[in-house]
Amino acid sequence: MSIREQILQATLDLCARRGIAATSLQDIADASNCSKANVVYHFSHKEELIDEALASSLEATEKLVSATAIRGLASDADRVAFAQNLVELLVSHRLATHIVITHPYFVDSVPALKKAQALMGQLADLVADYSSGEHDRLRFGIVISGVTYTLVSASILELESVPEDQLATMLTDAVTSMVMGAPLDLEASR
Repeated sequence: MSIREQILQATLDLCARRGIAATSLQDIADASNCSKANVVYHFSHKEELIDEALASSLEATEKLVSATAIRGLASDADRVAFAQNLVELLVSHRLATHIVITHPYFVDSVPALKKAQALMGQLADLVADYSSGEHDRLRFGIVISGVTYTLVSASILELESVPEDQLATMLTDAVTSMVMGAPLDLEASR
């Protein structure tokens, strides 16, 4: 792994676990086993570093938004495929997604966070368009936050021994049932 890649990985790890405000360039340098000057050589400021660290996640999210917009969520098969693809994205980009979810107040200073929020809004719109509306938009937000927390906090929840493919299956079931399969009226379902 190149020093640039080490810096990006340390940025994701530290910002996801500590927060953006609590992570300094020196912290990133220390975690990357390099000097602060080396970090600044590759990235002129922390916002640029965070933008670059989130780039891969944003690209994957854009692909999910586009594919979902084209395919839609009208059938059960479409909804299951969406849930599987969403969970795959969240598992693959767990630290980046956690940063996006937990740092909405940085959208004015970190362009990648602003873009990520717009993409999450588009996903929520797609879910609401093919479901019960605002109730499923709310469920979608809760699910995204919950899955993200679960993935980043696996040790706290004692899930670290669960194989990743089994965890992905469990999360897909939860996403499908909570976002697309939950009854709108809980009283009517009893």
